[in-house]
Amino acid sequence: MPTVKTGVSYYGCRIPWRAKADLEAIKRNHCTFVVHTFSEEDKEFYARAMGEIVRDSRELGFEAWLDPWAVGQAFGGETYSALVMKRRELCQVSAAGETLPIACPNHPEFVAYLKEWVKTAVDLGAQVLFWDEPHFHIYPEDGSVPNPSWACRCAVCQEQFRARYRQPMPTTLTPEVRQFKEASLVQFLTILCDEGKRLGVRNAMCYLPFENSSTYSDWAQVAAIPTVDIIGTDPYWRPHQADVAAHVGRAAQRIQALATEYQKEGQIWILNFNIKAGEEGKITEAIDVAVAAGIRNLAAWSYYGASYISLASDDPTRVWETLGAAYARLHAQP
Repeated sequence: MPTVKTGVSYYGCRIPWRAKADLEAIKRNHCTFVVHTFSEEDKEFYARAMGEIVRDSRELGFEAWLDPWAVGQAFGGETYSALVMKRRELCQVSAAGETLPIACPNHPEFVAYLKEWVKTAVDLGAQVLFWDEPHFHIYPEDGSVPNPSWACRCAVCQEQFRARYRQPMPTTLTPEVRQFKEASLVQFLTILCDEGKRLGVRNAMCYLPFENSSTYSDWAQVAAIPTVDIIGTDPYWRPHQADVAAHVGRAAQRIQALATEYQKEGQIWILNFNIKAGEEGKITEAIDVAVAAGIRNLAAWSYYGASYISLASDDPTRVWETLGAAYARLHAQP
C-alpha cells in the first residue's frame, strides 16, 4: 500500500507544556500530522503559545497544519467571531436585506485580513494551511425549495455581479446567482492559496459535504486551482445512521476521482465527535471504505473523541482507541 497519512484535529489546551502531553498521546495513536485550529482569538491573544505548540508538533515529527477556525464565521468551527461584531461592514447580507453574522468572501478587507492570517500562520511554522469548509451563509433548506433565502447580496457582491453579468443582482436564487457564488468562492480560495504558496506552504481544502447547495456544487472548480494541493471533504454520519459505508464511500469516490483527474492528494475526514456508545466500530468502517476508494490521507475530528467540548462522544476513550487501532493497522500494511 502507498504511504498513508493519518491525522487528527486539535483545539484543546493553549498552554504549551500541557498541550505537549496531548501531542505525545496523538503520536502514540499513530498520527503523522496534526491540524491545529487557529482562530481570531488565537491570532490576537495566543500567537506566541501557538508558535510553541506548532514547534513542539514539528519536533515530534508531525506535519503541522493550521486552520482558520471560524474566522469571520466563513469557515467551519465551533467558536465565535469578533470580526463580524466589530466590522459589520464586512458582513454578508441576505436577499431580503438582513445583515448576517458572517463575513463576505468578496469583501476586499476580509480578504486582506485573511492574507494577514496566512502570514501569521506561516511565521508560526505552519507547513499546510487548511481551508476548512469556506462558505456563504448556510440556510437550513439551502437550495431545496423555490427561491429560498440566500446570501450574499451585499454592496460588494451586487457590484461584482453587475460587472460580470451586465445586469442588477436579482433577489431570487437564479442560475446566474448560483454561478456567481461558486465563482466567488473559487476566486477567494485562489487568492488565499496563492498567498500561502508564495510564502512556501501547501494548501488543503475541505468541501462542505453537501451534494447540492447554493454555496457550491461544482467541486472541480476548486480542484483545478493550481495552488491547491489537497482536496477533501467531511462526510460525518448522523447518530445511528444505518449505512455509514455507503455515505462515506460516495464522498470518498467523488474526492478520489477529482484528485486523480486534477493530480491532487485526496483526503477524507472521519467522525470522532458525538459518537454514540456502541457505535465506535463505524469509525473503522468509514476508514476502510475510504481506503478502498483509493484515499491515502485520513484525518479525524477531533482529538480524544472531542471529550473536552459539548460534542463529546459517549465514550471518548473507546473512540480514541478505535481510531488508533485503525491507523496502526493501515501503517502496518505493506
